[in-house]
Amino acid sequence: MLTAGEITFVREHLEDDVHALLLSANKYPEKDIPKCVRQIEGLRKIREKVPEWFACKQVYIPSLQAAEQCSSAYTASYKNRFVNPGDSVLDITGGLGVDSFYFSKSADQVIYAEKDTELCRAAEHNFRVLGAEDCIRIVHSPAEQLWDNVPDSSHFSLVYADPSRRDTKGRRLYDLQQYSPDITLLQSEILKRSHALLVKISPMTDISRALVLLPATSQVHVVSVDNECKELLFLVKAREDMPADPLIVCSAGFSFYRSEEIRAASLMDKEYETIVVKEGSYLYEPEVSVMKAGAFALTVVKYQVKKIHSNSHLYFSDRKVASFPGRKFIIREVIPFTSANIRHLGQKFPKANITVRNFPLTVEQIRMKTKIAEGGDVFLFATTMRKNNKDTRILIHATKWEETI
Repeated sequence: MLTAGEITFVREHLEDDVHALLLSANKYPEKDIPKCVRQIEGLRKIREKVPEWFACKQVYIPSLQAAEQCSSAYTASYKNRFVNPGDSVLDITGGLGVDSFYFSKSADQVIYAEKDTELCRAAEHNFRVLGAEDCIRIVHSPAEQLWDNVPDSSHFSLVYADPSRRDTKGRRLYDLQQYSPDITLLQSEILKRSHALLVKISPMTDISRALVLLPATSQVHVVSVDNECKELLFLVKAREDMPADPLIVCSAGFSFYRSEEIRAASLMDKEYETIVVKEGSYLYEPEVSVMKAGAFALTVVKYQVKKIHSNSHLYFSDRKVASFPGRKFIIREVIPFTSANIRHLGQKFPKANITVRNFPLTVEQIRMKTKIAEGGDVFLFATTMRKNNKDTRILIHATKWEETI
């Protein structure tokens, strides 16, 4: 942990160049400068991520990786919807301890289990300085041997797992069966000892593939923050028939059963020949959690909007749909993406926010061709629509609703 002097040093040098601090370590012989630098870098990671921990000057960050991989305060608090007063929670992959800490705000009993000795020591210290030591019990154990090390706790309301998604060389892993621990092997044993298992999975994971590996999943929560997908949470239930149709819950307040999306897709017109995107219509870009959940057809049916193209995932209507889960715009102009138009776009739109949906060029390539700088109040959507039985590349010039009311 840190001495009182090192705590003061870290806070005083929080904005300093860490490389310069390391090079000038001989100026501070009474302090462990490498450890202080690690604290500075770790505190910078959690400053916006977990402000309650950052505000506590005694909080200790055992490694930069622990700070990078921990849940944010928002996503950790989100998980409390799976916990009721009186519940007992077992966190089998404790890590930095942020999830355990926020579980303790709702559950009566929380057990933090972690195989790494340094992380356990740091968690014990942090829970104490944060005032949560009476609510959380520390168990030093790998998940695979946990039941041997927690013999007095035979049943839990919820077991939580956030398996490591990196290999021994630090490379990212995307296959659930490659995570450590492998929850697909542990789930049966866990469900014998708990009412439910909550698994945090990389937002890059294919939901359909994960459902095959976690067949007793009853709910999938797609958690996004500021339109960025942060976590996929799979709630696996015990003592229930294997659900064929789990509920998908999006951060945008939109939820659905997968069978509803399948039915909606069958109802949609397979042809988009008659769709006309025009000035004055309303344009909708689904929130990222809705996109990740795959609610492409159900969005059309539920909100009575149209898709610009079967593969574009942009929607429009002639009327305002205030409840649509995503960003909302008014279309100002539809511009064919032709060589003649490209030459003059930079003069017409010196600055613009560019989004690409079902388009052969990247945002960077469009900026290079058009010389349009980033920023401003103008939004350009580069996309594909169907016209005269052919795919047609277009740019949609749009402005947000708020700027027109």
